[in-house]
Amino acid sequence: MGLDTVEIVMGWEAAFGIHIDDDEAFALRTPRMAIDLIARKLGATDQPTPVCFSLRAFHRLRASVMSVTSVARRNFRPAARLKDLATRGQWDGIRSRCGIASLPNPGWFSPRTVADLTRWTVIHAAKELKSAGEPWTRAEIRNIVRAVVEDTIGIRKFGDDDDFIKDLRVD
Repeated sequence: MGLDTVEIVMGWEAAFGIHIDDDEAFALRTPRMAIDLIARKLGATDQPTPVCFSLRAFHRLRASVMSVTSVARRNFRPAARLKDLATRGQWDGIRSRCGIASLPNPGWFSPRTVADLTRWTVIHAAKELKSAGEPWTRAEIRNIVRAVVEDTIGIRKFGDDDDFIKDLRVD
């Protein structure tokens, strides 16, 4: 198992709040296999996805920023730069207000825009976007599994049955 594979598995664990044993990780050859494993672990339903995670993240982040800063709703746009919305000192309050403890501070290597932060939140804190007791759906799991793969290895177009090693060249 190479570093990319380890990062992908750790990304899924963080996003869903689950543990994937080494034996389980070694057996995952395709995104579909990962989706199936995670769906079993989470007791996912086959219901349609009720809400878009990106929209949910955007709204939660916007409400948090607006409650801690003086930023007007109209200025919280996907292209807005985070450093123009809040000071470093305000990020602890924003993090606390939105309920996402792992939310990164704006900086050189972190998300720079609202769109970047929204995407980061969906990929790294999906479990924190779910309401207590709200069941996961297979569609939600699929979207997040694919987003973690895309974010980790930079490949945007791939199928659920593509082999991680042979087709996606994951090491």
